[in-house]
Amino acid sequence: MKNSRIRQHSLPILLVATPVLMLAAGQATAAKAGDWIVRGSITNVSPNDDTGSVSGELATTLSGSDVEVDSQTGLGLTAGYFVTDQIAIELLASTQFEHDLSIDGGALNGTELGSVKHLPPTLSAQYHFDTGSQFRPYVGVGVNYTIFSDEDVDSEAAAAGVTDIDIDDSMGFAGQVGVDYELGNGWLLNAGVRYIRIEAETEVKTATGSTKVDVDIDPWVTNIGIGYRF
Repeated sequence: MKNSRIRQHSLPILLVATPVLMLAAGQATAAKAGDWIVRGSITNVSPNDDTGSVSGELATTLSGSDVEVDSQTGLGLTAGYFVTDQIAIELLASTQFEHDLSIDGGALNGTELGSVKHLPPTLSAQYHFDTGSQFRPYVGVGVNYTIFSDEDVDSEAAAAGVTDIDIDDSMGFAGQVGVDYELGNGWLLNAGVRYIRIEAETEVKTATGSTKVDVDIDPWVTNIGIGYRF
């Protein structure tokens, strides 16, 4: 009876573990020129924001204030092509990220300014290190073009006289480090971090004028996910 109970409890574990073991049992081979890698990941965008110059109607009111951008998590997607066995070109895409904007410090301290959505396509050149193991670290540098859309004014900002927010698209440097862990049969686990330079030229409009605010968002972007190489 005791052995029977052990077999009964072991069966569900075996049913779950067997596909994983079969996947990991496949031969893990190094990437070669002409290979593609596609990855999907949970991605967190954590702004390292800083407010620069302020000019226009609300310059005095916003003196001593910073525009804060909150962190958000979403789905990240990348596609990479190996030009050589170790050099790859990668394009980062994602679903839209939506960030809340608020004011910290000054006369309007604590006021919810509004929200904005953005897409951060980034094209990078990467160098993949051949460690002779299943761990394949890489580094990359590239350029980011951030597209802002759907700027929305919060009711608190509207009560303070703000009628519209307009944020210009941004182009800037991007750097990254990451690692792939080869599972076999083309499958891999991936984790990485990027730093992206984003300068958000923001115009805050009221019924009587406008104010321009330079906001450096400069986020750290971290991700963990799964990929497939073919």
